[in-house]
Amino acid sequence: MREGAAVRDLPVKVPLRTLNRHGLIAGATGTGKTKSLQVLAEQLSALGVPS
Repeated sequence: MREGAAVRDLPVKVPLRTLNRHGLIAGATGTGKTKSLQVLAEQLSALGVPS
């Protein structure tokens, strides 16, 4: 969100050291939750993080 509007295709950087904690992906149907998790999993795999 930026100034109350959704921003598409905006890169988000998350430090790897923070990904060993629980997280929550929430949203209405069709808002991209599954796609977001797919992209996150692909990026982690590309960085060599084991599943």
